[in-house]
Amino acid sequence: MKNKSWIILLIIAILAPTLLFSAEVSISVSPVRVEHLVKQGERGTDTISVTNDGTAFTRLRVSIEDWALTRDGNPMFMKVGKNPYSCADWIRINPVDFRVDPGQTREVRYTLTVPEGIEDGGFRVAIIFETVPDVVPGQKAKQVYLKGRIATIVYEVVGKPVPQGHANSLKADLKKEGMDFLLALQNTGKVHFRTKGSITVKDSDGSKAFEVELPDVPVLQESEREIKVSYDKPIPKGKYTATAVADIGKKELIGAETTFEIE
Repeated sequence: MKNKSWIILLIIAILAPTLLFSAEVSISVSPVRVEHLVKQGERGTDTISVTNDGTAFTRLRVSIEDWALTRDGNPMFMKVGKNPYSCADWIRINPVDFRVDPGQTREVRYTLTVPEGIEDGGFRVAIIFETVPDVVPGQKAKQVYLKGRIATIVYEVVGKPVPQGHANSLKADLKKEGMDFLLALQNTGKVHFRTKGSITVKDSDGSKAFEVELPDVPVLQESEREIKVSYDKPIPKGKYTATAVADIGKKELIGAETTFEIE
């Protein structure tokens, strides 16, 4: 599963005693998310393409970090060793420090070895690309440098774990024009799942007033995530029932319901 590249933009300002100039650095990586279905003891190699879309040559350093999501879906990166579902120890990367010229694309290879005896489940890691100063020996110019970071998120699904979870609640918050729905999903299993489904709103007569699709977002194992879904059109006065139904990859669908009134 490969997504389009994310692009990170930053300005590197180089300050010399008598000269100040700047050069734009634009780095993209592809894929930004990848998921491998693997078996115990399996070994494989994959690549990440790193492209310099800017006007200045750039030096990048590659590292591995663990990561998680906040309840509202914001990523949190952390040092390796703090995530029980980390697969950081399974991965080896080459190269880990390199330069990319303007318009150039470099391939970074990573080899992943799944341990024998590991239980079925989902594991994850982030491969981080960080801009670093390219110091020329003997250079005396002072530098003011702004670092940039971009990541490829790697999911490893070992065996055939079955997603498990349920909906905790569905809330409806009226806004100036339309409604914001907040669906809280609980992942109780050992593997992440992605959301697929909709929220259907019916009026007091049981007729469908409108429907909104759930976004395709991950819910990490043994965590709760609150998903915001917006409806941005006026809603006539009346009483309504909103029903959320999600397919998380198990046999049964999960869902939640709430009522609201437009006065």
